[in-house]
Parts: sequence; C-alpha cells; structure tokens
Amino acid sequence: MKKLTLAAASALTLALAMPLVAQAGGHKGGGPQLEKFDTNADGAITRAEAEASVLTAFAGIDANSDGLLSQDELKTAREAHRAEMKAKWEERRAGKESREPKGDRDPAKMEARKAKMETKAAERFAAVDTDGDGQWNKTEFTAHRLEFFGKVDTDADGTLSAAELEAAKAKMKERRGKWRNKPAEQ
Repeated sequence: MKKLTLAAASALTLALAMPLVAQAGGHKGGGPQLEKFDTNADGAITRAEAEASVLTAFAGIDANSDGLLSQDELKTAREAHRAEMKAKWEERRAGKESREPKGDRDPAKMEARKAKMETKAAERFAAVDTDGDGQWNKTEFTAHRLEFFGKVDTDADGTLSAAELEAAKAKMKERRGKWRNKPAEQ
C-alpha cells in the first residue's frame, strides 16, 4: 500500500510540474494556461511567478494546513486530479464512437510493470524527501517542482520566454514520439 501511495505521489508531482511547459505552450487540451502563471501579463514566466504557482499548488494539496505533504494528502490530490482529467476526457469523447477496452493485456506483465513503477516512485519520493521524515515540506516540494525551470530557462535569466517554452514543448513532443515508436516488447 505504501508503494502505491508513493507511486501516486510521484505521478502527482509530475502532473503538477508539467503544466508550465506543456500547457503554457498551447498543449492540446490545455487551453490558455500561460495567463495562470504569467501574473503580470508580460508574455513570460518569471521564477517568482513559478514559485507562487508552486506554493499555491502546495497549499491546495496540504489538506490539514500543517505545512507538510503526507503521502495520504498526495494520494488524495492525485486521485482528485485523475478524476478531473477523466471527466474532461469523457466530455471530449461524448458523442464519439466508443473504443473497445484492451482485454488482451497480460496480467503478469501488468503486475511486473506496476512493481517497477512503484519502485521508481519510491526512489523519486525519497530523493525529494531530503530530510527523510516521510513527508515533503514546502522547501522540498518547491525545489523539486522548480527543477525543470532551470532546465527550460536556457539563457539563465530567471525568466521563461515564449521561445524557451516552445523549445521545451518541442523537446517533450520529440521524446513522446520516441516513446510511442518503441517496440512492444520493451
């Protein structure tokens, strides 16, 4: 159960971290998200704006307002996010031909994949939990969430320009394409 919670926490972290890059760049289904992060409407996202967004996300996940994110809080937030995304997907699919569920999946392979994901999630969670207390504080959460900022801010000026966001979006799309083109046995 603990491993599943850690997997959910890692998935939630990824889900919350990517909107600055994916949605601000006009990611399909993302809508006009740049305005959410670009609070001064200058067409770029500063590090301060990104930090404010991260702290808002932290407060939204911290259900008991104790300044720490427990595994249960992360799991609850992840489940709520998944439900929201599922509802949006179903809304977009309304009126379209339904797809047949994939029934040919090998249960043994699915369990092995799940175990591998849980192990990686536990490693990622532990890496973020630098003080080893089994919870994420604001400093740990903020540092983890802003790691990508430095990677995307290629000119190191503390601001994500439209060009940098587009370049990050293109890189993500390229990576996604490579993943989709892998042979099934991998």
